[in-house]
Amino acid sequence: MAILQNGPNGAIVGKFGSVSAYLLKGQNVVRGGKKKRTSPPSEAELLNREKQKVAGKFAGANKVILEFGYQSLATKESRVGAFQLAQRHIFKETLELGEDNKPFVNPEKLLLFSGPLTSLANCQVSLDGDRIDLSWTVDDEYKSSIYKINVGLIDIEGESRLKISVANVNQGFCSFEVEGISKKAFDYHVYVGVWDTLNDDFSNSIYCGVV
Repeated sequence: MAILQNGPNGAIVGKFGSVSAYLLKGQNVVRGGKKKRTSPPSEAELLNREKQKVAGKFAGANKVILEFGYQSLATKESRVGAFQLAQRHIFKETLELGEDNKPFVNPEKLLLFSGPLTSLANCQVSLDGDRIDLSWTVDDEYKSSIYKINVGLIDIEGESRLKISVANVNQGFCSFEVEGISKKAFDYHVYVGVWDTLNDDFSNSIYCGVV
């Protein structure tokens, strides 16, 4: 791959000869043509493709939450956006192989939110009807009311919910209603994180279990 900087006639876009040119985040990128493959894919390559498929499907189903939860890591100068950072995490750090050698997302390894703030400690969750009860240990650095609690509810098969600013971190506990959750036919995996609402920073989420 080559990058053309400040060409005399501006950006070059399209195919010419054996190469193709296009614009990527304001840069003119030139690539050579792809060579046709003649050998069949190896077992490792097939497994990698399956992992990409599983990770991509899971990330796509939870795109809105992941874009929100990784926004503080996606700087304006970076070529990688919040969703792409989340996809990378899912592929590299959450996938495991089942007994049938099929990849799956391990919910206990998932970071639904990610950022530089200190994660919560000793977070407990329980369900009472349609009410979710949460408690956690309050860290001294979170005495200010700018720090809020965000909650993500994930069904590995696809359904998800996001609850933002459900409480101040300095409260140490909270309760909130989720309509119809007591009648659901599946488990929600619960993730809790800290949000600095002034500077828009996040903590890594912690996994609290299922409800």
